[in-house]
Amino acid sequence: MEDYSAKLTAEPFLYNETKIIGKYLLHGEDEQTLKKRNVNENLIKHKKTGSVKRVNSPIFRRLKVMDNEMLQEFVYSDIETSKYILLYTIMKTDKLVREFIIEVYKDKLYMRKDYIEKFDIDNWYEEKCILSQTLKERTESTSAKLKQVIMKILQDSGLVIKEKNRFKIVRPLLKEKYISMLEKNGDIQYAKAIGGLL
Repeated sequence: MEDYSAKLTAEPFLYNETKIIGKYLLHGEDEQTLKKRNVNENLIKHKKTGSVKRVNSPIFRRLKVMDNEMLQEFVYSDIETSKYILLYTIMKTDKLVREFIIEVYKDKLYMRKDYIEKFDIDNWYEEKCILSQTLKERTESTSAKLKQVIMKILQDSGLVIKEKNRFKIVRPLLKEKYISMLEKNGDIQYAKAIGGLL
């Protein structure tokens, strides 16, 4: 069974970076060559080489989820849809983000709540620690960072707006094209979770 991973602490939303690499892929560049090129030439324009190496993995892992049609949409459609596509690939590749969106965010949408409170996040995380040895063994600072990164991904994708120490929920309007792409992949539940669709 897939366990939770703490790698997320070093894997933020990376929207612009993923889009830059996505364009190269669309233009027919080979994935392996591109991975090396990004490290050697810093195509994503990060300040430090170390950080380029660190984010190379999540960028390519997320892009792998997209077929050509989705990649096309990600690179060239409106910014909202594009961000929801990236969020979908993060949910597909990270269990912690996926479960938070399905178990906390989606529930809030269904119950027509306006906010995700700090205690919602803490309680949910505590429950995960009971189920997972991996999470239970994390230091307090790693756990805090994981919760922080999850919420930052939700902010960057446009699902929430941070207001002091709580998060205002933004109910997204998902385009038909987006919903049908996910449906085609057998992942309609992801569209339901992100958009609060019944």
